[in-house]
Amino acid sequence: MVSRGLAPRLLGAHLSTSGGWEKMLARARTLGCRSVQIFASNPRGWSGTLITRASGKRYQALAPDFGVEALVVHAIYLVNLASPNPETAARSYRSVLSDLQAAGYLGARALVLHPGSDTGAGGGEERLVKALRRLRPQVPDGLRILLEGMASPPGRLGNLETLGRVIRAAGAHVGVCLDSAHLCAAGYALGEAADYRRFDRDVKRWIGYARIGCLHANDSRQPCGSHRDHHENLGEGFVGRAGLVRILAHPAVQQVPVILETPGFDNLGPDLKNMRRLRRYAG
Repeated sequence: MVSRGLAPRLLGAHLSTSGGWEKMLARARTLGCRSVQIFASNPRGWSGTLITRASGKRYQALAPDFGVEALVVHAIYLVNLASPNPETAARSYRSVLSDLQAAGYLGARALVLHPGSDTGAGGGEERLVKALRRLRPQVPDGLRILLEGMASPPGRLGNLETLGRVIRAAGAHVGVCLDSAHLCAAGYALGEAADYRRFDRDVKRWIGYARIGCLHANDSRQPCGSHRDHHENLGEGFVGRAGLVRILAHPAVQQVPVILETPGFDNLGPDLKNMRRLRRYAG
Protein backbone atom coordinates (compact mmCIF):
# COMPACT_ATOMS: atom_id res chain seq x y z
CA MET A 1 0.00 0.00 0.00
CA VAL A 2 1.11 3.58 -0.64
CA SER A 3 1.45 5.64 2.52
CA ARG A 4 -0.84 8.63 2.88
CA GLY A 5 0.83 11.88 1.98
CA LEU A 6 2.67 10.50 -1.05
CA ALA A 7 1.90 11.86 -4.51
CA PRO A 8 -0.89 10.04 -6.41
CA ARG A 9 0.29 7.12 -8.52
CA LEU A 10 1.17 7.69 -12.18
CA LEU A 11 -1.42 5.21 -13.45
CA GLY A 12 -2.17 5.25 -17.16
CA ALA A 13 -2.43 3.38 -20.44
CA HIS A 14 -0.93 2.87 -23.87
CA LEU A 15 -3.03 4.98 -26.25
CA SER A 16 -3.18 5.61 -29.97
CA THR A 17 -2.16 9.02 -31.30
CA SER A 18 -4.30 8.58 -34.40
CA GLY A 19 -6.38 11.72 -34.78
CA GLY A 20 -3.91 14.00 -33.05
CA TRP A 21 -2.86 15.01 -29.56
CA GLU A 22 -6.22 16.44 -28.52
CA LYS A 23 -8.06 13.22 -29.32
CA MET A 24 -5.47 11.07 -27.53
CA LEU A 25 -5.38 13.34 -24.48
CA ALA A 26 -9.18 13.50 -24.31
CA ARG A 27 -9.19 9.69 -24.20
CA ALA A 28 -6.56 9.80 -21.45
CA ARG A 29 -8.71 12.18 -19.41
CA THR A 30 -11.79 9.96 -19.88
CA LEU A 31 -9.83 6.99 -18.55
CA GLY A 32 -8.35 9.01 -15.69
CA CYS A 33 -4.75 8.59 -16.88
CA ARG A 34 -1.93 10.47 -15.17
CA SER A 35 0.60 8.79 -17.47
CA VAL A 36 0.45 7.72 -21.12
CA GLN A 37 2.54 5.49 -23.37
CA ILE A 38 2.60 5.94 -27.15
CA PHE A 39 4.37 4.78 -30.28
CA ALA A 40 6.11 7.66 -32.03
CA SER A 41 5.62 5.91 -35.40
CA ASN A 42 4.07 2.81 -36.96
CA PRO A 43 5.11 0.03 -34.53
CA ARG A 44 5.28 -2.59 -37.29
CA GLY A 45 7.29 -0.65 -39.88
CA TRP A 46 10.58 1.16 -40.37
CA SER A 47 9.06 4.42 -41.57
CA GLY A 48 10.38 6.49 -38.67
CA THR A 49 8.76 9.16 -36.52
CA LEU A 50 6.81 12.10 -37.92
CA ILE A 51 6.97 14.01 -34.63
CA THR A 52 8.60 17.40 -35.10
CA ARG A 53 9.89 19.88 -32.55
CA ALA A 54 6.73 21.97 -33.07
CA SER A 55 4.50 18.92 -32.58
CA GLY A 56 6.36 18.05 -29.38
CA LYS A 57 5.89 21.57 -28.03
CA ARG A 58 2.20 21.35 -28.86
CA TYR A 59 1.89 18.11 -26.88
CA GLN A 60 3.76 19.55 -23.90
CA ALA A 61 1.51 22.62 -23.88
CA LEU A 62 -1.67 20.50 -23.97
CA ALA A 63 -0.87 17.61 -21.64
CA PRO A 64 -1.21 19.44 -18.28
CA ASP A 65 -4.70 20.63 -19.19
CA PHE A 66 -5.77 16.99 -19.59
CA GLY A 67 -4.14 15.79 -16.36
CA VAL A 68 -1.29 13.85 -18.00
CA GLU A 69 1.96 14.26 -16.09
CA ALA A 70 4.26 11.58 -17.53
CA LEU A 71 4.81 10.30 -21.06
CA VAL A 72 6.57 7.09 -22.13
CA VAL A 73 7.49 6.35 -25.74
CA HIS A 74 7.65 2.71 -26.86
CA ALA A 75 10.05 1.74 -29.65
CA ILE A 76 8.73 -0.16 -32.66
CA TYR A 77 8.50 -3.95 -32.48
CA LEU A 78 11.11 -4.48 -35.21
CA VAL A 79 13.98 -3.00 -33.17
CA ASN A 80 16.67 -5.59 -32.40
CA LEU A 81 19.96 -4.05 -31.28
CA ALA A 82 21.23 -7.55 -30.43
CA SER A 83 20.79 -8.88 -33.97
CA PRO A 84 23.74 -10.62 -35.67
CA ASN A 85 22.44 -9.27 -38.99
CA PRO A 86 24.33 -6.01 -39.69
CA GLU A 87 21.46 -4.53 -41.70
CA THR A 88 18.88 -5.27 -38.99
CA ALA A 89 21.19 -3.93 -36.28
CA ALA A 90 21.85 -0.72 -38.27
CA ARG A 91 18.15 -0.12 -39.01
CA SER A 92 17.36 -0.76 -35.35
CA TYR A 93 19.95 1.76 -34.22
CA ARG A 94 18.60 4.42 -36.58
CA SER A 95 15.06 3.73 -35.39
CA VAL A 96 16.05 4.13 -31.73
CA LEU A 97 17.85 7.39 -32.59
CA SER A 98 14.67 8.66 -34.25
CA ASP A 99 12.57 7.68 -31.23
CA LEU A 100 15.03 9.34 -28.84
CA GLN A 101 14.73 12.56 -30.80
CA ALA A 102 10.92 12.35 -30.75
CA ALA A 103 10.92 11.54 -27.02
CA GLY A 104 13.10 14.58 -26.40
CA TYR A 105 10.72 16.84 -28.33
CA LEU A 106 7.81 15.47 -26.29
CA GLY A 107 9.52 15.78 -22.91
CA ALA A 108 9.05 12.05 -22.36
CA ARG A 109 10.32 10.34 -19.24
CA ALA A 110 11.49 7.16 -20.95
CA LEU A 111 11.92 5.22 -24.19
CA VAL A 112 10.98 1.56 -23.74
CA LEU A 113 12.47 -1.00 -26.10
CA HIS A 114 12.63 -4.75 -26.28
CA PRO A 115 16.14 -6.16 -25.70
CA GLY A 116 15.95 -8.22 -28.87
CA SER A 117 17.48 -11.56 -29.73
CA ASP A 118 20.67 -12.96 -31.18
CA THR A 119 18.49 -15.52 -33.05
CA GLY A 120 20.66 -18.30 -31.66
CA ALA A 121 23.90 -16.98 -33.15
CA GLY A 122 25.34 -15.86 -29.80
CA GLY A 123 26.90 -12.52 -28.89
CA GLY A 124 23.59 -10.70 -28.56
CA GLU A 125 24.25 -9.41 -25.09
CA GLU A 126 27.55 -7.87 -26.15
CA ARG A 127 26.01 -6.26 -29.25
CA LEU A 128 23.18 -4.82 -27.17
CA VAL A 129 25.57 -3.30 -24.63
CA LYS A 130 27.74 -1.82 -27.37
CA ALA A 131 24.74 -0.19 -29.08
CA LEU A 132 23.40 1.22 -25.80
CA ARG A 133 26.79 2.73 -24.95
CA ARG A 134 26.97 4.28 -28.40
CA LEU A 135 23.52 5.83 -27.89
CA ARG A 136 24.47 7.56 -24.64
CA PRO A 137 25.32 11.00 -26.16
CA GLN A 138 21.95 11.05 -27.95
CA VAL A 139 19.80 10.50 -24.84
CA PRO A 140 17.94 13.73 -23.92
CA ASP A 141 18.33 15.10 -20.41
CA GLY A 142 15.79 13.65 -17.99
CA LEU A 143 15.11 10.57 -20.13
CA ARG A 144 16.20 6.95 -19.75
CA ILE A 145 16.20 4.05 -22.16
CA LEU A 146 14.29 1.21 -20.49
CA LEU A 147 14.81 -2.39 -21.58
CA GLU A 148 11.58 -4.32 -21.20
CA GLY A 149 11.72 -7.60 -19.32
CA MET A 150 10.40 -10.36 -21.54
CA ALA A 151 8.86 -13.81 -21.16
CA SER A 152 12.26 -15.26 -21.97
CA PRO A 153 13.54 -18.67 -20.83
CA PRO A 154 16.83 -18.76 -18.88
CA GLY A 155 19.83 -17.96 -21.05
CA ARG A 156 17.93 -15.66 -23.41
CA LEU A 157 17.85 -11.88 -23.50
CA GLY A 158 14.98 -10.40 -21.50
CA ASN A 159 15.23 -12.23 -18.18
CA LEU A 160 16.09 -10.21 -15.08
CA GLU A 161 19.59 -11.60 -14.64
CA THR A 162 20.61 -10.79 -18.21
CA LEU A 163 19.00 -7.36 -18.11
CA GLY A 164 20.89 -6.62 -14.91
CA ARG A 165 24.21 -7.39 -16.55
CA VAL A 166 23.31 -5.31 -19.59
CA ILE A 167 22.25 -2.19 -17.72
CA ARG A 168 25.29 -2.28 -15.44
CA ALA A 169 27.58 -2.58 -18.44
CA ALA A 170 25.72 0.00 -20.54
CA GLY A 171 25.55 2.87 -18.05
CA ALA A 172 23.21 4.93 -15.90
CA HIS A 173 21.17 6.13 -18.91
CA VAL A 174 19.67 2.62 -19.19
CA GLY A 175 17.12 1.04 -16.87
CA VAL A 176 14.40 -1.61 -16.94
CA CYS A 177 10.67 -1.69 -17.62
CA LEU A 178 8.87 -4.54 -15.85
CA ASP A 179 5.77 -6.21 -17.29
CA SER A 180 3.57 -8.22 -14.95
CA ALA A 181 2.39 -10.56 -17.74
CA HIS A 182 5.96 -11.21 -18.88
CA LEU A 183 7.06 -11.88 -15.30
CA CYS A 184 4.30 -14.46 -14.96
CA ALA A 185 5.21 -16.11 -18.26
CA ALA A 186 8.88 -16.12 -17.21
CA GLY A 187 7.97 -18.15 -14.12
CA TYR A 188 7.12 -15.73 -11.30
CA ALA A 189 3.75 -16.64 -9.77
CA LEU A 190 3.32 -13.19 -8.24
CA GLY A 191 0.16 -14.13 -6.40
CA GLU A 192 2.10 -16.66 -4.31
CA ALA A 193 4.01 -15.21 -1.37
CA ALA A 194 7.11 -17.37 -1.91
CA ASP A 195 7.37 -16.51 -5.61
CA TYR A 196 6.77 -12.82 -4.91
CA ARG A 197 9.67 -12.88 -2.42
CA ARG A 198 11.82 -14.63 -5.06
CA PHE A 199 10.93 -11.91 -7.56
CA ASP A 200 11.80 -9.20 -5.03
CA ARG A 201 15.15 -10.86 -4.29
CA ASP A 202 15.93 -11.06 -8.00
CA VAL A 203 15.06 -7.38 -8.54
CA LYS A 204 17.36 -6.40 -5.68
CA ARG A 205 20.13 -8.74 -6.79
CA TRP A 206 20.14 -8.16 -10.53
CA ILE A 207 18.45 -4.81 -11.22
CA GLY A 208 18.10 -2.57 -8.17
CA TYR A 209 14.99 -0.59 -7.32
CA ALA A 210 16.40 2.68 -8.68
CA ARG A 211 16.83 1.23 -12.18
CA ILE A 212 13.13 0.37 -12.60
CA GLY A 213 11.56 3.17 -14.66
CA CYS A 214 8.14 1.85 -15.68
CA LEU A 215 5.68 -0.98 -15.07
CA HIS A 216 3.43 -2.46 -17.74
CA ALA A 217 0.38 -3.67 -15.81
CA ASN A 218 -1.06 -6.63 -17.68
CA ASP A 219 -2.58 -9.97 -16.82
CA SER A 220 -1.34 -13.06 -18.68
CA ARG A 221 -3.43 -15.27 -20.95
CA GLN A 222 -0.72 -17.94 -20.71
CA PRO A 223 0.11 -20.00 -17.60
CA CYS A 224 2.97 -19.12 -15.29
CA GLY A 225 6.28 -20.33 -16.71
CA SER A 226 4.93 -20.78 -20.25
CA HIS A 227 7.50 -18.33 -21.73
CA ARG A 228 4.72 -17.10 -24.03
CA ASP A 229 3.66 -13.46 -24.19
CA HIS A 230 -0.10 -12.93 -24.47
CA HIS A 231 -1.73 -10.11 -22.50
CA GLU A 232 -5.08 -10.45 -20.75
CA ASN A 233 -7.40 -7.97 -19.06
CA LEU A 234 -6.65 -7.29 -15.39
CA GLY A 235 -7.93 -9.97 -13.04
CA GLU A 236 -8.87 -12.33 -15.88
CA GLY A 237 -5.62 -14.26 -16.34
CA PHE A 238 -2.86 -16.18 -14.62
CA VAL A 239 -1.32 -13.18 -12.81
CA GLY A 240 -4.71 -12.60 -11.20
CA ARG A 241 -5.89 -10.02 -8.73
CA ALA A 242 -3.52 -11.21 -5.99
CA GLY A 243 -0.46 -11.04 -8.24
CA LEU A 244 -1.36 -7.61 -9.57
CA VAL A 245 -1.98 -6.24 -6.07
CA ARG A 246 1.41 -7.56 -4.96
CA ILE A 247 3.43 -6.11 -7.83
CA LEU A 248 1.61 -2.77 -7.67
CA ALA A 249 2.62 -2.58 -4.00
CA HIS A 250 6.29 -3.27 -4.82
CA PRO A 251 8.61 -0.44 -3.66
CA ALA A 252 10.27 -0.20 -7.09
CA VAL A 253 7.07 0.88 -8.87
CA GLN A 254 5.56 3.39 -6.45
CA GLN A 255 6.81 6.52 -8.23
CA VAL A 256 7.07 5.34 -11.86
CA PRO A 257 4.49 5.31 -14.69
CA VAL A 258 2.22 2.26 -14.54
CA ILE A 259 0.90 1.55 -18.03
CA LEU A 260 -2.00 -0.66 -19.07
CA GLU A 261 -1.45 -2.62 -22.29
CA THR A 262 -4.52 -4.81 -21.90
CA PRO A 263 -6.63 -5.92 -24.89
CA GLY A 264 -9.74 -4.32 -23.36
CA PHE A 265 -13.05 -5.99 -22.61
CA ASP A 266 -14.29 -4.84 -26.02
CA ASN A 267 -10.95 -5.75 -27.66
CA LEU A 268 -10.29 -2.07 -28.43
CA GLY A 269 -7.41 -1.60 -26.00
CA PRO A 270 -7.23 -0.21 -22.46
CA ASP A 271 -10.68 0.77 -21.21
CA LEU A 272 -12.50 2.13 -18.16
CA LYS A 273 -13.09 -1.30 -16.65
CA ASN A 274 -9.38 -2.10 -16.71
CA MET A 275 -8.46 1.37 -15.40
CA ARG A 276 -10.92 1.03 -12.52
CA ARG A 277 -9.43 -2.33 -11.61
CA LEU A 278 -5.92 -0.86 -11.87
CA ARG A 279 -6.81 1.95 -9.46
CA ARG A 280 -8.47 -0.49 -7.07
CA TYR A 281 -5.54 -2.93 -7.13
CA ALA A 282 -3.05 -0.09 -6.67
CA GLY A 283 -4.76 1.42 -3.67
